[in-house]
Amino acid sequence: MGKKILILLFVLVSLLVFSEDSRKTLLIYTKGYSMISNKVEHKLKERIIEMGKYRLIERNLNVMNEVERILSGVANKKDFNLNQLAADYIVYVEVIDANSRRKTDDEDNVWYEYEIEGAYRLIDVETSQILEVKTIDAYGSYNVTKFISEDEARENAKDLAIDYLVSSLVYRMNKLFLISANIINIENNMVLIDAGRNVGIYKGMMFSFAKVYKINDDVYRKKDGKLIVRELSQNSAVLEILVKPKFELSEDLKVIENPDLSPIRAHLVLSGGYMLDDNYIFRMDFIGDNYKGFGFGTFIDFIFGNKANFSTGFSLYYMKDFGIIMPQLGVDLYMSSSLEYDTEYATNIALGISPNIGFEFLITDNFGITLNGGYKFESTIEGNFEESNSPFIRLGIDILF
Repeated sequence: MGKKILILLFVLVSLLVFSEDSRKTLLIYTKGYSMISNKVEHKLKERIIEMGKYRLIERNLNVMNEVERILSGVANKKDFNLNQLAADYIVYVEVIDANSRRKTDDEDNVWYEYEIEGAYRLIDVETSQILEVKTIDAYGSYNVTKFISEDEARENAKDLAIDYLVSSLVYRMNKLFLISANIINIENNMVLIDAGRNVGIYKGMMFSFAKVYKINDDVYRKKDGKLIVRELSQNSAVLEILVKPKFELSEDLKVIENPDLSPIRAHLVLSGGYMLDDNYIFRMDFIGDNYKGFGFGTFIDFIFGNKANFSTGFSLYYMKDFGIIMPQLGVDLYMSSSLEYDTEYATNIALGISPNIGFEFLITDNFGITLNGGYKFESTIEGNFEESNSPFIRLGIDILF
C-alpha cells in the first residue's frame, strides 16, 4: 500500500512540476593517434548519451579553434563567445601513446595485450579553469584461439583498452559532478525526490543519504546508506533503499549521487567444516547478491582426511536479510578432482551437485558469521575417483563489500 501511494505521488509531481533541462553541457575534444582518438571520442559520446546525465554539443571548426586557444592559454574570459561555444565544460582527451604486444607462454598459447596512455583535462568554459587533470593508463588483453585469429585478438584487445579508458573518463566526470536532491516523501523502503531527468538522473544511478549539519558556522555533510533509482520522470524520481543509513530517516535529509556504490553486494566467505568419514573441508566463496534474495557466485574448496579432493564450481543462492539474521538456501554445481597420485589414471574427476541450507549472523554491515550444512552428490566421469555422497557442515566468516 505504501509503495502504491508513493508511485501516485511520483506521477502527480511529474505532471504538476515543470523545470528546464539543467544538465551539464559538454563538448568532447580528442587529439592524438587519429584512428584511436576517433574511436575514443565516438565511444565516449555513445556512453554519455546512453547514460543521459549530460548534454552533448557537436563541435565545428570555430569551436575547435576556440578549444585550441583555451588549451594553449591564449583565451581568457572576456574573449569567449559563449553563445557560439554553447558548452559548460570541455572534456579534452589526448591519446599520448598506444602499442600492442604479442605474448606467448610455455604451452604456445598466444594472446595480445594493448595499452593506451591517455591525458584527460576537464575545463570550465566560463572561467577557463582546469577542474581536473588526470593521466589514465588503459589496458586490454585477448586470447588467440581456433575461433579467434591473431588480427581479431589484437583488435579485441584494443577495443577493451578503449572501453577501459572511456569507463575511467565517465567515472572521473561523475565523481566531479555529483547530483543531489531533496526528499519529498518516504514510504517503507521507497523514497520520492524532487529531481529527475532534468538534472541528469537515470535509472540504476546509485545514491547515498546525506545529513547536513553545522558546527561553529562550518557546514558538514555525513553520507550513509545506499539507494538505487527505480522510477524516473522529467522532474522527479523514486529511489529504493538497499541499505538504510545509521542515522534516523527523515524527509529533511538529502540524497546525493555516489558513483562508488554498486547495486550488487559482494561477499568473500572463508569457511571450514566436517564431512562424514573423517574428512575436513576448507572453502573460499566469491558471491554477489542483489539485496532482493538472489545470489550467484563461484567457489573453490579442498577436502582432506581419508580423501584428498579439490573442487570448483558455481553456486546459486537465495539469501534475504531480516535485520541481523540472513537465512540462506543454495545449491552448488561443481567438478571435483582427486589430489592423490594414481599410476593407472592420469586424472580422476567427478561432477557433483550439493544442496545446502544455513544462515548468517550479521555482526556489522561488513562482517558476519555463517553456518550451513548440506549433502554432496557426486558421480565419477573419468578415472577412479572416490565419490563422496555424504553430508557436511561448515562454519565460516563473511566479509561484505
